[in-house]
Amino acid sequence: MDMLQMSTAMRNGEQISRGNQYRLFIALSVPAILEQLVMTLMNYIDTAMVGGLGYEATAAIGVVASSIWLLNGITGAVCIGFSVQIAQYLGAGKEKESRNVLCQAILFNILFGILLAFLAIGAGQVLPKMLGAEASIQADAKAYFCTVGFFLPFSMGASMYSAILRCSGNILLPSLMNVGMCILDVVFNFFLIYPTRKLGGITVPGAGLGVKGAALGTGLAQACVALLLLLVVVKRRGPLRLKGDETWRFTRSCMRNTVNLSMPAALERVTLSMAQIVMTAVVTGMGAVSVAVNYVAVQTESICYLPAYGVASAATALVGQSIGAQRKDMAKRFAYSTTILGALLVTGMAVLMFVGAPVLTGFLTTDTEVIRLSTDALRIVAFSEPLFAVSIVVIGALRGAGDSKGPFLLNLCSMWGVRVLSVLLFAHKMGILGVWAAMAGELVFRGIIFLIRLLRGKWTEKNTMLA
Repeated sequence: MDMLQMSTAMRNGEQISRGNQYRLFIALSVPAILEQLVMTLMNYIDTAMVGGLGYEATAAIGVVASSIWLLNGITGAVCIGFSVQIAQYLGAGKEKESRNVLCQAILFNILFGILLAFLAIGAGQVLPKMLGAEASIQADAKAYFCTVGFFLPFSMGASMYSAILRCSGNILLPSLMNVGMCILDVVFNFFLIYPTRKLGGITVPGAGLGVKGAALGTGLAQACVALLLLLVVVKRRGPLRLKGDETWRFTRSCMRNTVNLSMPAALERVTLSMAQIVMTAVVTGMGAVSVAVNYVAVQTESICYLPAYGVASAATALVGQSIGAQRKDMAKRFAYSTTILGALLVTGMAVLMFVGAPVLTGFLTTDTEVIRLSTDALRIVAFSEPLFAVSIVVIGALRGAGDSKGPFLLNLCSMWGVRVLSVLLFAHKMGILGVWAAMAGELVFRGIIFLIRLLRGKWTEKNTMLA
């Protein structure tokens, strides 16, 4: 049974066997997990390749990393607004309405992406200095951030069209596309980061752009994949293939639903990222070594919880289509099952991270002090990862149901009321490891409050009920 068959069965009031349910969310989760792995590996590879230039190069990226997450968070929130609508329309059997939303998503991607790029490039001129970066890394940090900003329309497009395909039930194709993006990223970085050099007696050309080359390589890879995904979305056979009867203009209903779904998610990402920026400023005040430790640990930790984001993508699609089909019972069942799966997968990854932390961090830097401290940080946070996974998957399920305000408020309370406050109070006494201890405590708290919201069940009443 595929996604569309499931939607039809649910609309007809048919029962779906547990075997079909499990097969479906596993079939959706595995490619999504693969996609998350690839995206994480891309960041990991960037860090490893830049790490060969020295800890200051790593620190230059680390200074602006939280600000980049902020930009990606805003674009990701927009993707939620459009993709959830498409999932619910498809679940309700309204294919033309879903194609109309797709057309508006394409237009919005172009216009908003260009606007955001201009704003990012402008902000990048002063951001590293504002964050307290040491003079020796400010130029590289500025170049990296501005280059990332330039490619924002493409990175947003890659995320947008991947999310739309996933919510239509096509999980495998965007996953394969993102594997291709990772490969392209490595190839571009290989020639852009390093200067012309000899490898095994062969002269290998290189641009020698250093940190800027890493951002440029990633941006070019994103541009290639975004354009290919757009072509696939509008031309491939399926419910979203454009037929010429669509509305290529913004409609009040679509934009209202987008705002209702995206605004809380955007505010959530902004508050989380602003908290990360505050924490980065605190860490930056501890010196370049602490910045490098924090960035290496963050990149390594992202491998641990990545399966949860893959499962969350499946949860969004399954819950969204269940809500669209007016089957709240199925929405709850999918939400519970995916949450359990995400927690189990991340528990296994946390054990591997705890044991393999010295090896994993050693791939990203050769500095022994950075390796030692980042290993300690990862082993502190490992115990909180299962509950972090719970919060990630629950958020995906809630968003599929159209509940964006709940995750925003809970994340606001958790991040600012627990993590930031703890860091500001105790980090100056405990150093970089104190920052990570505060983070671990907050992740436990976050997982518990999201689990409570899931089990209460009121989120099924928060859907948009699309017309």
